[in-house]
Amino acid sequence: MEKRIMILQKFSSFKIVLFYTIVSAVYIFASDYFLELLIPNINLLSKLQTIKGLAFILITAILLYILVKRNIDKISSYYQEIIDIKQLSDEQSIQSKEEYISLFNHSPLPMWLFDTETLHFILVNEAACSHYGFSQEEYMSMTLKDIRPKEDILLLEEMLALSLKTNSSLSTIVRHRKKNGEIIQVKVKTCFVAFNGKKLRLASAVDITAEMNTQKKLTESNSRLQIASEIASLGYWTNDLVKSEIQWSDEMHRIFETDPKTFELTLEAIVNRFHPDERLKFNTQTFSNFDEKNIIESEQRIITDSGKIKWILERIHLIKNHNNVPIKLEGIAVDITKRKLHEQEIWESNERFKLLTKATIEAIIDWDIDSKTVFWGDGFHSLLGYDLSKTDNRLWSSNIHPEDRKKVLSDLNRALKDPTKQNFNAEFRFLKANRDVAYVQHRSVLIRDINGKVTRVLGAMIDLTDTLERMRKIEMQNKVLKDISWTQSHMARAPLANILGLINLMKDNKSLGINDENLIDYISESANKLDDIIRDIVKKSAETNNIE
Repeated sequence: MEKRIMILQKFSSFKIVLFYTIVSAVYIFASDYFLELLIPNINLLSKLQTIKGLAFILITAILLYILVKRNIDKISSYYQEIIDIKQLSDEQSIQSKEEYISLFNHSPLPMWLFDTETLHFILVNEAACSHYGFSQEEYMSMTLKDIRPKEDILLLEEMLALSLKTNSSLSTIVRHRKKNGEIIQVKVKTCFVAFNGKKLRLASAVDITAEMNTQKKLTESNSRLQIASEIASLGYWTNDLVKSEIQWSDEMHRIFETDPKTFELTLEAIVNRFHPDERLKFNTQTFSNFDEKNIIESEQRIITDSGKIKWILERIHLIKNHNNVPIKLEGIAVDITKRKLHEQEIWESNERFKLLTKATIEAIIDWDIDSKTVFWGDGFHSLLGYDLSKTDNRLWSSNIHPEDRKKVLSDLNRALKDPTKQNFNAEFRFLKANRDVAYVQHRSVLIRDINGKVTRVLGAMIDLTDTLERMRKIEMQNKVLKDISWTQSHMARAPLANILGLINLMKDNKSLGINDENLIDYISESANKLDDIIRDIVKKSAETNNIE
């Protein structure tokens, strides 16, 4: 503006001089010409020329005054305009500076003004004090290096040097240090600003530590989820019903043993991977098959290119739009081949176990403590007469003879609690379904977990009633036979010895010519005693055959 005024001032002065010169020249030449033409008298002409000169001076003075005054007024107007504009500019500058300081101080983001050469802080806002823990006074004695970890200072200097060299703004993620020593991740933006006539650097920071930690946790979680999916053979797939677009995770390709680079993800190609018996389900499966949660779960067989048959557990979720129209299917698939083979082995083992329980003469007990279930073998029906169609987990314990129950259950509880015990054996009386008493022998194996806790008890109970009865008969027979043997060895020998002695005596008397009739009576008496003993033995022998 001042330059414009100077140019205008020079131009105005030139116009005044030019105008004055032209008017003066015209006036002088014109007035002389007309006076000489009209007045021939030299004296009068001389006087009139004097008057004309005075009039010229007066007119030109007035005219010069007017022109100079107009020029001064115009210049003054321009100068006043400059003063007003500068004053307004100063006021706006002050207001702008105050607004900038207010905005700087009240910004929710930590902000600093620092010297680019010394890195000393010139101005910091309240957010920087609050978030970092330093006071305004502390900041004034600090540099930018004091809020950076020591190991990051070299990187800070390199970044600032590059920024100064290119005279550019800077936006990057760095680490800052709080007063308490906590290291945080921040996103920093810097730019050059003019403040109090000096070129400074303005920096602002956004604390993204929580965001970075969340991102890190999410990355770790996704990594763990990916690893877990691989370990569990868990595949994920989607089928966009609107775009007719199917997507498989890498694990899906591993389960189906397909090459993701060459395998075409079409419904037809996928269906052909399923067992022929399973393909029929695709024809009958409709959206109405989904439950109220829009989920279907099924176990199906697939066939790989090598001809291997696998089992998968598939869980499908149907997604609908706001108009309740199906738009997408998503699902997971788990390779359960090992589980199915194991289940088959268990089923076959259970079938063999059931056949064994039918073939054995023992009453089998399978007590699963964890699931609180008991399997009763057919022996409980064939041997003891119980109806196994009725579920009764206390069939065994409640039918132990009342006089034996307390001891048997007490011994069992001690065995269950003793981690060194692997077996439980007992003999006791057991009540049959018809309430007859059976003498039984119980043998069982205690299956424990790694902590020594019993999780399952496998036992067998055999009816010893007939065996014990036979043993009782044998014992009674043995007693009778012992009595017979004793009778034979003791009672029968006495009369027999008497008879033999008397006969020898008769022989001696006969050789001497002596005839004693009494000897005949003695022999008869001893023979009768022997006969009685023999009859008693025969009677006892007959009794052994009638022992029940």
